[in-house]
Amino acid sequence: MSAKKKKNWLSGAIGALIALACALVLAVVFYGAMAYQLADGTLRGGQSAARSGTAAALAIADAQLISGQTQRQETGGEACTVTTRMYKTSGGLEVEAVSADSASYITRLSDEGWTAQLVTGFTLAGMDAVYSVRGQEGMLSARDGNSIYMLHAQADEQTLYALGAGAYLE
Repeated sequence: MSAKKKKNWLSGAIGALIALACALVLAVVFYGAMAYQLADGTLRGGQSAARSGTAAALAIADAQLISGQTQRQETGGEACTVTTRMYKTSGGLEVEAVSADSASYITRLSDEGWTAQLVTGFTLAGMDAVYSVRGQEGMLSARDGNSIYMLHAQADEQTLYALGAGAYLE
């Protein structure tokens, strides 16, 4: 190999390494910003769900309500009211909708092994949402004030996108 070819190959390899490093740094910054927004409460939609200290219940349009329960739990050192509803879509998919009145409820994401994805553009009942995965399950999470909303199912991101867009607060 001539000296000129070695120089071109070496400069190309260095350029590729620099580009890879920049891409990794941008990915880390983006992921950190998304996680910070969800934990910090700056991800908000146009609707306010805070109604006298309790979260509005998350509902799914065009799906049948199968069951629902409300209970008090302690999460992250705080007591909170958690409403869990199970829905079934016309396609037979079971979807869980969770509403919690304490921002500390979001700590369960890492405890349960959910991993936020670098995909943007998701909404949940009109709020900006973070898309997370755990195995074959997907989840959308959003925060409005001190209220946390989660929608999860054994579904891909396109299905969750549609479910989140059709979700609403009641």
